[in-house]
Amino acid sequence: MEAKATRCWTILIATFTLCCAAESICLQSANSIPHKVVAMFKLFPSFLILFASAFFTEQAHGQVKFPKGDFGPRKVIGIQATSEPFRKFVQGICDPTSAMVPDNELVSSDIYFRLTDRKYVLTNDGQVNPEAALGGTPYVFLTVPQVGYGRNLYEIYSDLGYGAEDILKQRNRNMVALVLRYRFVDFNPERTGQGPLGAEDFDRHVYVPTWANAFALFARLADDQQPDPMIPFPMSFRDDAERDLARYFPAERREHITLLPYSLLRTVGGPDWDYRQLLESKMSMNAHFRGVGVTANTLCPANDRKGVPEFIGPNRKIKELLEYAVIDFGSMQFREIHD
Repeated sequence: MEAKATRCWTILIATFTLCCAAESICLQSANSIPHKVVAMFKLFPSFLILFASAFFTEQAHGQVKFPKGDFGPRKVIGIQATSEPFRKFVQGICDPTSAMVPDNELVSSDIYFRLTDRKYVLTNDGQVNPEAALGGTPYVFLTVPQVGYGRNLYEIYSDLGYGAEDILKQRNRNMVALVLRYRFVDFNPERTGQGPLGAEDFDRHVYVPTWANAFALFARLADDQQPDPMIPFPMSFRDDAERDLARYFPAERREHITLLPYSLLRTVGGPDWDYRQLLESKMSMNAHFRGVGVTANTLCPANDRKGVPEFIGPNRKIKELLEYAVIDFGSMQFREIHD
């Protein structure tokens, strides 16, 4: 796009030079001042057209210029929006000229962002499926919508804590972003976002996924005999022994989970690893989960990005949300390029 603009300006400059040369010839050939004035006025429309072309060319290129060629305008596949702040977030995510918001300037609100495979939320004809859920577990991970500003898919995966192996698995998968605002779900900042885990409506709150919150929420979900009917995928276990492991895993053993590296837990095995696997399969807490409410940037540390805020909220069908937008994020592809 920039090369095209450069060529256009080159043509305009050349045209301007030719007009100047024509003016010089006309003035030299005119043998009186009135004739020179007439010659200059004859050339005036050419100059006017020239400068108008330059002006509008600049405006057109200024509107469609993409930063670094990372991505073009993103398409909104479906939206239900009732508030201006929600619409502004959607516009910022779709606009390729939106600047990346630094980690320390990301602001939390009751509007959240989540990446998912488009096949999970769209029908066969490409329309939003109102019966589709946010994920496949009772609770799903969320972040702030500004994460979608100025980041391509690779950068978002990295900021969300995906490891290299997990990112490679996302190749050629068509992804969408879900921007959402819950209905009848609150974020409770009490005890750093732990919220009322002892209350009957514990599963209608968004939490900060610290280790303490994660352990308590996991045990409560495993113990819940009457799960919220709004949750499309209640927690299930293979047998009572697996459920009891989630409900009664000792506090001192949980501390091992927080302190020991994921790879070491996997190598040693035993009950600690069994419990850690349950956290991953039932709560989506992968190997890079830090338990501090902020993700670990996995593959772009040289960009001084430390991670983004993360939350864990109850799973819902799209039709149950107060506001939502489904935005096409395309697919991530790797190509071998030879100079």
